[in-house]
Formats: sequence, structure tokens, C-alpha cells
Amino acid sequence: MIGAAPLSGELTRQLVNVLPEVSVFQAYGLTETACAITLGSTDKKIGTLGSAGHILPGIVARIIKADGTFGRHGEQGELVVQTPATALCYSNDERA
Repeated sequence: MIGAAPLSGELTRQLVNVLPEVSVFQAYGLTETACAITLGSTDKKIGTLGSAGHILPGIVARIIKADGTFGRHGEQGELVVQTPATALCYSNDERA
């Protein structure tokens, strides 16, 4: 599992060549969520290149556009997530 930064397709292929016995897939999470919020497919040798996987059960994720409306697939905006483990300490804290 690769996290912390996106892994390019080329680097993924190199990693599989060096470590042929492992599966390589991406995950995505935030410090504030205390765990991953997405996980790539674990049933393939190489996960979908350029994808951080699917949203895990129990997690709500939305894209909020600059105008405050919900984004659709392919639109840019802020990723907002809610999980049972999301830290609340940054809420309404201008210093954060």
C-alpha cells in the first residue's frame, strides 16, 4: 500500500519489477481522519494507476466547489470528509 503522495505509473511498474511478490495499490487519508479514507483494489497485482481507490465504508466524502455547491465527477473543489474518527479540533479555529 502506498500513501503520503501519489505514485506515478512508471514508478509503480519499477516497484513491481523490483518486488514481484507484492501487490501495489494506493490509499488516501488525512492526519485528521486518523486512518485511510480510500483504499485501492487489493485483488490485483497493480491497482488502477492514478487512482487512490474507493471510499471506505462508513465515510462520507463530497467535493464542495468555490461557490459552495456540490461538485460532480471531474469538477474541482475542496474534498470534505466525515468519518467516525475525524478530529474536531480544527473546527472554526482560525489558527489551524
